[in-house]
Amino acid sequence: MTTTRRRRRRWPWVLAILGMMALAAGAVARRSGAGHKDLDSSLMVTVKRGDLDIEVIETGKVQPREKVEIKSKVAGQVERVYVDEGQKVKKGQLLLRLDPTDYKRDTARTEADLEQAKIALEYSKLQLDRRKRGLADRGVAQADVDFAENDVEAKKVAVDRAQVELDAARDRLSYTEIYSPLSGTIIEKGIQPGEVVTPGVQATFEGKALLSVADMSTLIVQVDLNQIDVAKVKLGQSVTLTLDALPGKKYQATITRIAPASTQPKGKDVDVFPVEATLVKTDDAIKPGMTADVRIHIETKPKVLSLPIEAVVKEQGKSYVTRVTAGKDGKQESKKIEVKTGARNDRDVEIASGIAEGDKILIKPGSAADNEMKM
Repeated sequence: MTTTRRRRRRWPWVLAILGMMALAAGAVARRSGAGHKDLDSSLMVTVKRGDLDIEVIETGKVQPREKVEIKSKVAGQVERVYVDEGQKVKKGQLLLRLDPTDYKRDTARTEADLEQAKIALEYSKLQLDRRKRGLADRGVAQADVDFAENDVEAKKVAVDRAQVELDAARDRLSYTEIYSPLSGTIIEKGIQPGEVVTPGVQATFEGKALLSVADMSTLIVQVDLNQIDVAKVKLGQSVTLTLDALPGKKYQATITRIAPASTQPKGKDVDVFPVEATLVKTDDAIKPGMTADVRIHIETKPKVLSLPIEAVVKEQGKSYVTRVTAGKDGKQESKKIEVKTGARNDRDVEIASGIAEGDKILIKPGSAADNEMKM
């Protein structure tokens, strides 16, 4: 009786141990099966052969080639502004007028000063003639004649000085009317009638230009390139522009200026080289100040093997890819392969050696277990 009871007590423990072993075996089987799942096909690319466009890419800003910010040569109160933003103007067209009252008074005063100087000169000449006649009759000393001659010369200088002052006053009066220095479009208006301007100052107290005139028939995009990229750029190279403000559209341009020396933009510590590209054809939708993605075409490498940049990993100065092949059992296998790279653009990189056309390459696999590399 006692032996039978002991055997019955052992069965539950045996069953529990067998159950735990079965669960562990199942977990191992599941982990083993997960290791053989196919890699995500969306993370694989095929090595292709084709033309590789090499480009320098930078962000620039659209500007008119010719732009003038209007300044005033004289101080005064704005009497009238004849133009508005967006208005087209011709060279020599009147843009604004300052109150000319004070300058008209100055001109009238200097005109009177000139007339007075001329009268004084005439009187001095008359005195000189009288003294010369007196000298002939022995009634006047030579010293008196010399003094009269000197006075005439002094009066001539006074006339010349008065003439200069009159010319300057007339110039100041003419400066109260400001004309357009070129044909173009008013792109900025920062002044209104009644406001006072200061000579030589191009901006109001708000920091805006009095008026800005731009020739919109020729637009450029200026980019700042580093010393490595600017060495690749040459005059006449083609450029493709895309603007954030005009999605879906592309514009063509040509490199028309490369700075001969570097400059350091305000607030930055790195020297750059300003480069200008002129649009081949303008569009009314393009406005000065718009930002543009600039692609400068450097060269095209024909019929080379290439991969997306994301497929190549740099480790200790060497380049590697992960090649995916089918094993004997039909399961996918991945292997790390060293490759030699060549030229590249912002999307693709040339593969000079290490893999062949048609190979399947894994793009930086994610951290999920299904996409982990199995070496």
